[in-house]
Amino acid sequence: MAGKEIIDTLYADVHRLMKLHSDAVKRAEELHRINEKQAAKIRALQEQAKRDKEELARLEMAAALNGSDRDKSAARAQVNRLLREVDKCIALVSDRI
Repeated sequence: MAGKEIIDTLYADVHRLMKLHSDAVKRAEELHRINEKQAAKIRALQEQAKRDKEELARLEMAAALNGSDRDKSAARAQVNRLLREVDKCIALVSDRI
């Protein structure tokens, strides 16, 4: 009889472990779905932050152009830096064509 009890105990333990494994797999799938949703939210927020920074830069540039002579001078310097950067990009693209 002792052998039958051991087998029954092992059988119950195996079934319990199989249930725990099944539950863990389901939970892992659920967490993966949650993670994907959060990653999508993060990407959307990063894109929004990028757009907001660009808009802020445009607004600061507009304010500088409408401001004092010192602000206008700083704005001109920034525009000139941006134009030089654009020229460099055009030159790089032209070299590859």
